[in-house]
Amino acid sequence: MKLWLLDADVIIDFLSLGLFDKLVKNHDVFAASTVIGEVNSFKRSGERQYIDLRQQYVENDLIKERSSSAEEIKKVLNKLPEIYRDTIHSGELESLAILEREDNLTFCCCDAAAIRTLPFLGLSDRGISVERLLKISGFTRSDLQDRHTDKYFKDNLAIGKQDKTYYFSRKQS
Repeated sequence: MKLWLLDADVIIDFLSLGLFDKLVKNHDVFAASTVIGEVNSFKRSGERQYIDLRQQYVENDLIKERSSSAEEIKKVLNKLPEIYRDTIHSGELESLAILEREDNLTFCCCDAAAIRTLPFLGLSDRGISVERLLKISGFTRSDLQDRHTDKYFKDNLAIGKQDKTYYFSRKQS
């Protein structure tokens, strides 16, 4: 069984698709404390549903909560170029710090900026698209958004790798 570290957007999208309960029953799912605080509602069938993720999932041991220290977050920020430091959200930042610390986790994210930071942290092989996670879990969906696809994830990872090469070549000159 794989251990998945999920971003807030991914949790919200899985809740909206009605797949989150199935996912947490089949996998060990982890989330950063900040992410757990960010997820408070989702839309299903056009109606907003409110949720207390901590009460419903963390306290029932369906999601394992992880936190990172200020020092761990600072360490991640120091490895990123300024453009990424300014665009990455706090939940993603804490998730990346946890990912860097806990090498048994795989990060599922659909945010371009967060995906693009993975090469700077040496974590390119520890990220996964929503589409890929669904396939691994035995779920197929035809209604995925572009940001959920494996192509989107791989394209943004490639941009991150290219940016890393450019960034380090400029630092050395």
